[in-house]
Amino acid sequence: MMKILKLIDNISIWSGNIVSAVNPIVMVFVIYEIVMRFVFNAPTIWANEATVYLSAIGYLLGGAYSLYYKAHVRVDILYLRFSPRTKATLDVITFFFAFVYMGSLVWVGSTYAWDSVKVLEKTGSPWNPPIYPLKFAIPLGAGLLLLQSVANFVRDLTFAVKGKES
Repeated sequence: MMKILKLIDNISIWSGNIVSAVNPIVMVFVIYEIVMRFVFNAPTIWANEATVYLSAIGYLLGGAYSLYYKAHVRVDILYLRFSPRTKATLDVITFFFAFVYMGSLVWVGSTYAWDSVKVLEKTGSPWNPPIYPLKFAIPLGAGLLLLQSVANFVRDLTFAVKGKES
């Protein structure tokens, strides 16, 4: 079981490291657009939309990485005061909500992405790039997040029951 959990962790780390390469590209596009717009008075059609696309991919596919490092936002005002075992128990309980949400996002997102591919959907903007690759990032990111959630659930459940990590 521990090998499977470690494999899931490695997938989360790997996917997060890959999408982190998007951030410097986004930075270059933003700087390029600022220079073109304010120095040369020649704004681009594509830079803003490319920035939004790449940022969305980073956001969607970086969730599992963030969850692995426990960097997701949570309301800590009470949570931080609990013992590690109580925290694990709360995490086990809240997993079921995350599972339903992520499972639904994988299911509906897949349908949404597939419908987009069938019509080769584009944005309709002046640049008009295809949008279906971005839509496939929705179920993929949700699937990665769901996998990491399951790995965390197994660890939290073990800790909640046994009082120690296995």
